[in-house]
Amino acid sequence: MGISAHDREVQLLVSDVGQRHLQLPELQRKYVWKSTQVRDFFDSLYHQYPTGQLLVWETDDLPHSRTLSAEGIGANTRRPQTLLDGQQRLTSLYAVMSGQPLMAKERTSTKTINIVFNVYSERFAVANASTQIQSGWISVTKLYLQGILPVFNELKLDYDSDEAKMALSNLTRLENIKYYRYRVTVLEGLTYNEVTDIFVRINSGGTRLGNADLALAQISSRWRGVSRELDEFQRRAKELGWDLDETILLRVLSAILTSHATLSELFKAGRQEELTETKLIGAWQRAKPAIERAIHFIKQNCLIDRLSMLPTNYVLVPLAVFFDQYGERVTQEQVRDLQRWLYMALIWARYSSSSETNLDQDIAALGTDTPIQRMIMNIEDKVGPRRPVTQRELQDQLSNSPFMVMAYVLARLAHADDWTTGVAIGAEQSLEYQLIFPKSVLADRYSNRQDSRIINQVANLVFLTSKSGSKRPSEYLANVPESRLQAQRIPLDPSLWSPDRFEDFVSTRRQMFADGINELLRSLSGDQRLWSVNDLPVVEARINALEQQCRDLVALRLTADWGTSAWKKCVPGDIQDRVKQRVEQQIRQKPYEADEYNSLSAKLGQCQFSDYQQIIMVNWDRFQDAFGTKPQAQQYFSTVINSRNALKHGRSLNQGELATTEGALYWFEQCLNHAIESDNELEETGSQSSEEQILVS
Repeated sequence: MGISAHDREVQLLVSDVGQRHLQLPELQRKYVWKSTQVRDFFDSLYHQYPTGQLLVWETDDLPHSRTLSAEGIGANTRRPQTLLDGQQRLTSLYAVMSGQPLMAKERTSTKTINIVFNVYSERFAVANASTQIQSGWISVTKLYLQGILPVFNELKLDYDSDEAKMALSNLTRLENIKYYRYRVTVLEGLTYNEVTDIFVRINSGGTRLGNADLALAQISSRWRGVSRELDEFQRRAKELGWDLDETILLRVLSAILTSHATLSELFKAGRQEELTETKLIGAWQRAKPAIERAIHFIKQNCLIDRLSMLPTNYVLVPLAVFFDQYGERVTQEQVRDLQRWLYMALIWARYSSSSETNLDQDIAALGTDTPIQRMIMNIEDKVGPRRPVTQRELQDQLSNSPFMVMAYVLARLAHADDWTTGVAIGAEQSLEYQLIFPKSVLADRYSNRQDSRIINQVANLVFLTSKSGSKRPSEYLANVPESRLQAQRIPLDPSLWSPDRFEDFVSTRRQMFADGINELLRSLSGDQRLWSVNDLPVVEARINALEQQCRDLVALRLTADWGTSAWKKCVPGDIQDRVKQRVEQQIRQKPYEADEYNSLSAKLGQCQFSDYQQIIMVNWDRFQDAFGTKPQAQQYFSTVINSRNALKHGRSLNQGELATTEGALYWFEQCLNHAIESDNELEETGSQSSEEQILVS
């Protein structure tokens, strides 16, 4: 029993994989590399760059294993040696060197990787049309399967030429990758629980694994077979039209077990001993039908039968927990309220930021006497009670936005038909997002590159089963029956169908969408009162929500840059002093809350709106991408702060002030929404594996 280390050549490791001496346990993740990462990996090996170490577990007591593969190479067996760290590298080596198909994960699909090498430039590439016709490119797989001479002969070079000598030298160097040596650390005689703990420890320090990977590692040490269960249900979900990742499934499992969707809750002190295999299996048996009911609810009740349109999968978690708790006892009123909640959660991007916190809030709400109403209140606490959708909020929204989903729902509610075939819009047929005003028609007024958000906005898109061509709307809309135009909320005024009236057309259609969404939400509400856009309580609620969003953005970005020292490094001294006095006063009244004011978020919670403006201006380089120019940001900050102070002191706003305030609020809301989207994209991009980081291209 112990830990040993030795060096081992790539060719021997690949042979071990082929003979099934190396296995992949459940606690490892599946193959996630892209084809370009495999290319860069071989380039690193070719140049003898360091590419990390390998970790192997050797024991007679192996858990369930998945055979080392990209897409299930070989059959599942139980062997005495298991690869813990290095799956992506060894899977790539084995597939390329043995000629096995390697299915790489790309943005929208998977594809078989074919790595090629240029014998003259010593460049590696993913095979494409140009490498097939250009000279000097050879298949890396073919080299390892057939050897140097057959590949060299295909180049048809003069054996005595300098070109041939260079090519042969480079091919030899490429073949010598099989002699590249890895340091292999072997864990011998340790239990599965001990190995799982080591696995979690060595990976939690970097960015290689996410919370779901670490949670799965811990769960698999207690429940052997969990990966197979998740895989089977993912296949079932795909049959229902939803490509679900393990994170969502584990969050539902966690919520059923702990009433928290935060995966770390599963392993809090004192809870791990309770997390037995029996309890995990029992919770999973409850989770599966609950998730299926949630999927059917979204498709059938909410009319979102194209689940790929949803901007987030997180809405599935509270729905599944609700159906788990209520099972066969769901009332018609609850169904109606649940529809309203789902639409509101999408429209107001409930899980676009602070997703775990918001999920836990909603799951906690499900434990109350009025569960769905409490979830709706959670949204209204952020955006304001009875807040209507305005046409301005649809401006620049694209096909991946919640408003495209709502446009689809409205079309289905109106029993929309295809304009030419008359076939009802639904999930069974092919569906296109078509531009009403094609790019070519707008080319004189807008740039495809610079004005793409204007051209491709939701208000210029329509659902059709076939391409509509590149005609002007004035040339083809007149031939479409009015009922079909109305079902997709197309303005019927022919004067709006001209390119020079494009702005008026999309503005009118945005208003039609906003009216339709508000009417839908009203119809699902027990209170039939129509909303008023200029309702002062709504404006005040929007200001409060904006203040919270500013606070969250400041906390997120400053913490990302400065960590625990962000408060001292980034916040002006006068603000620190004022907050210190407020906190001391709070602690004098409630000394038991002293520990609650240590975090940056807690301290920012004691700031005023004007303090956020000052903090942002002092750290402008960190927020310029969100707010544009300082003068513009200062102007809108002043407008909102003045209106906020007036409302807090009981002074009403006149119509001019109200209009100015709403304009400033809209500007801020758009800035913050774009900032949140940008931060989420950056977080996804930054969550790369340590194996990715060691590759040198």
